[in-house]
Amino acid sequence: MVRFNPSFVILSLILTSIIYSQDTNLNLHTSVPVDNFNKVDINKDISNFFDDGLNIVKAPLHFTSSDIYLTGAVVAFTGIAFLSDSQIKTTVSQNHTSLMDNVTPFGEKYGRSINAGIFGSGLYLSGLLFNNKDISSTGRMVVESVVYTGLTVGILKFTLGRGRPYENDGPADFFDFSFKEEDVSFPSGHTATAFAVSTILARQIDNVYATIGLYSLAGLTAYQRIYDNKHWLSDVVVGAAIGYFIGNTIANSEDERESKESFLSKVHLMPSVNSNGVGLSLNMNF
Repeated sequence: MVRFNPSFVILSLILTSIIYSQDTNLNLHTSVPVDNFNKVDINKDISNFFDDGLNIVKAPLHFTSSDIYLTGAVVAFTGIAFLSDSQIKTTVSQNHTSLMDNVTPFGEKYGRSINAGIFGSGLYLSGLLFNNKDISSTGRMVVESVVYTGLTVGILKFTLGRGRPYENDGPADFFDFSFKEEDVSFPSGHTATAFAVSTILARQIDNVYATIGLYSLAGLTAYQRIYDNKHWLSDVVVGAAIGYFIGNTIANSEDERESKESFLSKVHLMPSVNSNGVGLSLNMNF
């Protein structure tokens, strides 16, 4: 689906105005104008927010065979990463450069949940201001990804209590229930947020170059967490998987809603009068 393309928006406005002007000439027309499906509805957005949360919880129950294989691959790679955690920590710490010292902070900023939340809220408010559903929906989904990623990561962090690398207690240091910053390493919240936001934006923009750029930013966030000695490799692997899963689930839910709305926008009920009496006719535009 093409989004935020000026020529596409202009063409859509022209077509919508033509359709709407034709509809207003039909006094007996009882269908909802197509343009109504493209208007921002705050109440519906609130409902969608909670629906998406429920869809995230239910998503594993509807995994396809490819989803199960992908999950297995993530588990296997996490195990390999866990075995490599100490070596990766040592290798990265010994290869700091002035270039990466200057570049990696951008990854840290991109993965901050507060920054992503402000960005998503700004998009949503812009959509409200200009009554642009594409923009507001994207903003809502970004905010959703921040909230649901934060909840998921938070539960795991405080349940598993893994020590951070800078504590020097090794990668097997789990279940330290002190609720201190140094004991909530697994998984990486920055990485999860970065991959969730990048997944949603990549799906919405639907451009190969944007996708490469967005996932590169998310990858930089993951590397920065290791580079700054804040996380183990296995922390960022699981964080990336969580972020992708949540972002992809939210985007899939939105696509399903848009497909239904697109179908309904083509359905028109019209009163009909003939020799047999009064009735309703169902018209569908394709």
